[in-house]
Amino acid sequence: MSNSPLSLSPAGFPPTTLTPCPTPPSSVFSRLSQPKTVAKQLEEAAVGALPPNPTIEDLPKITWKNRRFVQEDLLARKGAKGRKSWIRSHGTFLVELNYQDLPIGHVWCCNRCDTRGAAEFFSVQATSSAADHLRKSSQSSESSPGDEGVIDIYSGATPKRRRLEQSAIPRAKIKAIQELSVGFVIDSDVPFTIFEHSSLRKIFNHFDSDLVLQMAWSGSSVTREIHRLFEAKRDTIKAELRNALTAVHISFDLWTSPNRFAIMAVFAHFIDQLGHQQSRLLALRRQFGAHSGENLAGSLIDIVHEWEIEGRVGCAISDNMTANDTCLYYMYQRLDASMRPGDIKARRMRCYGHTLNLVARAFLFGKDAESFELESDINGMRGLVEQDLDHWRTKGPIGKLRNIVKFIRSSPQRSEQFKRVAREQDHEEYRLCEESTAELEVVMNNETRWNSTYMMVERALRKQTDIRAFIFATQEEEDGARWIPAEDILSSEDWRVLGEVNEILKPIYLQTMRTQGWGKGDSHGRLWEVLIGMEYLLEHFEDWKVFYSEVTEATMGETQVDAAERIATASANFRESNGRPSRVRRLPARFEEDEVYALPQQSQPPRFVESALPLHSRADYSTAEKRSASETSQKSTLPADHRAYIRASINNGWKKLNEYYDKLGESPLFAAAIILHPRFGISWLEATWVSEEQLAWVRDAKAGIKDYFTRWYDANQGLCEETRKYDAAPRTMGQEDDQYTQWINSKTKKAFATGGSVGELERYLGLEPQDTQDAIQWWRDHRASFPSLSSFALDVFAIPAMASDCERQFSLAKLTLTSQRLSMGADTLEHVQCLKNWVRQGGIRLGSWVGS
Repeated sequence: MSNSPLSLSPAGFPPTTLTPCPTPPSSVFSRLSQPKTVAKQLEEAAVGALPPNPTIEDLPKITWKNRRFVQEDLLARKGAKGRKSWIRSHGTFLVELNYQDLPIGHVWCCNRCDTRGAAEFFSVQATSSAADHLRKSSQSSESSPGDEGVIDIYSGATPKRRRLEQSAIPRAKIKAIQELSVGFVIDSDVPFTIFEHSSLRKIFNHFDSDLVLQMAWSGSSVTREIHRLFEAKRDTIKAELRNALTAVHISFDLWTSPNRFAIMAVFAHFIDQLGHQQSRLLALRRQFGAHSGENLAGSLIDIVHEWEIEGRVGCAISDNMTANDTCLYYMYQRLDASMRPGDIKARRMRCYGHTLNLVARAFLFGKDAESFELESDINGMRGLVEQDLDHWRTKGPIGKLRNIVKFIRSSPQRSEQFKRVAREQDHEEYRLCEESTAELEVVMNNETRWNSTYMMVERALRKQTDIRAFIFATQEEEDGARWIPAEDILSSEDWRVLGEVNEILKPIYLQTMRTQGWGKGDSHGRLWEVLIGMEYLLEHFEDWKVFYSEVTEATMGETQVDAAERIATASANFRESNGRPSRVRRLPARFEEDEVYALPQQSQPPRFVESALPLHSRADYSTAEKRSASETSQKSTLPADHRAYIRASINNGWKKLNEYYDKLGESPLFAAAIILHPRFGISWLEATWVSEEQLAWVRDAKAGIKDYFTRWYDANQGLCEETRKYDAAPRTMGQEDDQYTQWINSKTKKAFATGGSVGELERYLGLEPQDTQDAIQWWRDHRASFPSLSSFALDVFAIPAMASDCERQFSLAKLTLTSQRLSMGADTLEHVQCLKNWVRQGGIRLGSWVGS
């Protein structure tokens, strides 16, 4: 016979055999004391936190005499939407547990009885017993339709569908798994219905079938959870923006989605409290109406208000479309009516990547690159193959190479034949020390990708032997239709021209790769790299321009090239381009004895100065040398027409670069990013701008930064204050582009001194360049000395060089909108992409109970 006591339950609840929990021996005082009420135990339980991956044993228990309960809301029950019975306001719903911690029934505890220390519990199969109790005890029952027995959503009456019994799985665990499931869907771009797959369900059932029964994993459930998570997690991102150390800069761009929607992407850029640069997607929203500046401004204003950052918007980064100028004028005027046109121009940042793309296209395709590409697109849409081939041949060796690559990639048979020829060449040459290129394919250029033509040329030069062998093999075919057209066969001179093109375009490509993202340390994607990078590229183009200018006009007159218009104007273009101030370096007197600034004459390679580098990185550069055009060029082996072709291309690229270089003067922040960088300071500009006209640029840069600082930051009114410090590991500048890094260091004076003056800006300008590789941390460390100027500097260093985050998000959105999901709503697409960005960038966590 069992020794377990029988506990008689209230009316409507069957008797249950219970085993009391083991308790320590009670004292006389404990027996005299009153037991804690249910309400008091619930209050104490609400203070504690659940451990990671909780089970029912981890849930706080409510004890009354020999009975144990848990709060009903803490346990999962699939399909339950919460009780709506009127008795909820007069009591608490609990789940009773047996000695194995398994649910044995649902009960309702009367609050009034509990307050008197005489808690009573009633079964909730129906609410009639609880209602009768309330009527008898207080005569204050709330009437409701069908007064004689109010049945809640868990009523014992016949339901429309069978509900699952109460589970023993904590609701927190179900919520965490649901979040992880959504995280898997949005990050992997899998269908929303993936969890409905029968095989996947069987796999999960092998691990925990009870858990699978409680999961809402249908496609519609996943969609609802995505929207719910977006709304819930958006508050976390809003708090991150409110607590940012800097102003919030925005970048935006437009895109046409695969389902033909006009989509605007808007990103926020800022530095967080730990000193880390952050980027958050704020919107990927459908843009209705015309793409006029005023209409775009309305969309941006709505997004700014939605995220509650009206008073924190700093600069805006976008491409060079004229409509964006109008857009930002309207936006800033509505955000701050006191802004003048000059203030708005100062905050308008042109995307550096877009500028580099325009320069590369001007070099390759001439002044009207867009018209050339448009005509090629029209030929492709109309199926005019021969016309398109002729159209590209007008661009010389570049066009011929494009036609050859198109020929190879036009069918699987030709691609396989090319690989077979490459493997044969690899075997015959028996490479010992050189990497095999047999498995590399030729790359087709794509006008929508930055510098894709450079990538095509670079790969073709690596595969030159294979391409030559393939052309020779096709010429032996009996069917002439399988031959590569004679007009497209590249001569030895054509290959040398491609080598020249590769050398000239390489720095543009490296600059694009360097500045298109947020790298670690004090480089990659920072605003200070824009002006320095353009100076570097101008010097690069001028080096090549001077080298190719040695060809006389008489020699040019003897040339005959396909690009006749470019050749006819090459000499005039060169004379016109000399209008820019001379870039021969003439040093200020106070720098003449400094080795770092002892620069060579133009057309000579700058000397590599090892002392200009940090100690820890000197070994990486001790044997490096910058190669000038005279060292890398094959000009002496080129015929006159090819030399004229390259000379005209150089001038076109230089003019486009100089056009956007001049536009940098519209904003003082490009120069300010260098001046406020403690490693460079004003000394870098003084060593770079040395002609009489350029010395005026130095004065303008000083005046511009002073005016901007005085208007927006002076009198200790920085936009936000730092709340805590952090310890940062030493970080070094990226070393992917050695030549570029050497060029920067050749102009950086490494000396240490302290200066003193009255104002913050004057005191800072009096400092010599500092030995630091992390400008953000330097300014955080010196906020006490420069309270207002440090706020200005940190705001500047939070500005990205490009709007490349928008381009990357468009690529990710295209992976989500597959051909099978074009009916996805614009709101769903936005929420999926925002959550994906926030998770990947560390802004939020999904299913946080799971260990990392």
